[in-house]
Amino acid sequence: MTCPAPPTTSCYGPDPNNHPDQKELSNIISQLNTGSDGLAPFVIGTDGVLRTLTQDSEVIDAIGLPPRLIKAFLDRTTYDQEHEAMFRGADGTKVSQEQWWKPDPSLLPPPMTAEAKARVERISEENKDIIEENKRKMASGELKECGVVIRADYDISPSSCCHCCYLRSYTGEYHFDRSCCITYLLIYRLD
Repeated sequence: MTCPAPPTTSCYGPDPNNHPDQKELSNIISQLNTGSDGLAPFVIGTDGVLRTLTQDSEVIDAIGLPPRLIKAFLDRTTYDQEHEAMFRGADGTKVSQEQWWKPDPSLLPPPMTAEAKARVERISEENKDIIEENKRKMASGELKECGVVIRADYDISPSSCCHCCYLRSYTGEYHFDRSCCITYLLIYRLD
């Protein structure tokens, strides 16, 4: 089984799974607490802190990422020039641990609506058997994890550039935000 997403040529070489930055990021992601159901979204703020959140946008777990791992995370997503500009100079290792757990609310998505929560619950219930079967197959070695797929080659090195940005909510809708340099990317994980 392979990922259907087309890879991009990048600094990671022919096998990004073997690149030290991608290995380290995968290890960090696998160790973050994703809630009792294992489906909490990963949210990276422009402060460079990777967090997992409840449906009410409460922090479950968090870690400050250095610039090279922020880039590694972003490179797994589709390229967006505005996201690149927003993360320029970000360094989560310079953020206090207190702010990991109690970030400025503008760095987090709003709590999910009752309708969105119901939809997530319905989808989880509909796919429960498939998820459990895949967990069993992965534990037995019958099914291998989908490896890292690089979709972009972000450059987030520091600069004075600042652009307005789009924010993506849990529902997948885009909202234009003129406050500049505040965003989040949601990555849903199915084990």
